[in-house]
Amino acid sequence: MEYGTTQFEDEVSQTIKCREIVREVLDFGVSDFQKIKIIELLALELESRTQMLKIVDVVKNLHSTEIEEKQKLITLD
Repeated sequence: MEYGTTQFEDEVSQTIKCREIVREVLDFGVSDFQKIKIIELLALELESRTQMLKIVDVVKNLHSTEIEEKQKLITLD
């Protein structure tokens, strides 16, 4: 007889908790900019430096791409 939960059950439970946290954040009515910033700030809290750097790099690329697109729109006028 096994006691406790399996790794899969633990992951499902953790995922449910994550979805609840996301729902709470979305209930604040955050903008896309704020969502991206929250992702970046959470990434900075990761224990794995490698994972943190990868996520922060993606966020910075999103931000720089957005700025470039806005600059293109400005120069087209």
